[in-house]
Amino acid sequence: MKQQEKLIFVEQDDDGEDFETVIPSKFEVCFNCEGRGSHVHRGVDEGGITPEEFAEDPDFEEDYFSGVYDVSCDECHGQRVLLVPDWEAKWPMGLKERYEEHCHTQAEYAAERAAERRMGA
Repeated sequence: MKQQEKLIFVEQDDDGEDFETVIPSKFEVCFNCEGRGSHVHRGVDEGGITPEEFAEDPDFEEDYFSGVYDVSCDECHGQRVLLVPDWEAKWPMGLKERYEEHCHTQAEYAAERAAERRMGA
C-alpha cells in the first residue's frame, strides 16, 4: 500500500459543490502500533490476559510474545507512520478553524452513532 502524501479536507462552496483543500501535514509514528507496523489481533487479548492465563499455558505465552497472533496495524496498515495535521505549520487564513469545526462535528456524529448502537438502534 502506498503511503498517502497529502491530507485532503473536502469542503463545500456556497453552491454546495465539494472541493478539496490540502491541509498542512506531517508524518508521526503510528499511535496504534507505536511504529511496529503490527499489533496483536484484537480478538486474542480484547478482554485482557492475566498472568495466571499465561502460567496455565506457557506455549500460548511464548506464541503471544513472539508475534504469532500479530496482524498488520489497523491504522497505518503496516507503514509504521501516519500522516497527521501539522498544527505548528502556517495554515491559510481560516482553514485551521474550518478544519477544527469539521473534526468537532465528526466527533459529535461518531458519539451520537455510538450512543444509538448502545441503545440497539
